Amino acid sequence: MNDEITELADHLDDTAERLAELSIELLQGALADADTSEARSRLERSVTRARRATIKAASILRESTGASDSFDE
Repeated sequence: MNDEITELADHLDDTAERLAELSIELLQGALADADTSEARSRLERSVTRARRATIKAASILRESTGASDSFDE
């Protein structure tokens, strides 16, 4: 069971990394397009919040198995 939880935490780390990349892409796109719209800003904030929640979820799972965090923020 611990192996499965660790594997899920690893998948969450991968997802958090992809969300970080997406957030950067959104910011770079906004800069390139000079787009300061509220919709784009909300989207980037939502992606960042989802990333943080994903990191937290991975950490909670690892705590339950006694493993340390592997994702460096």
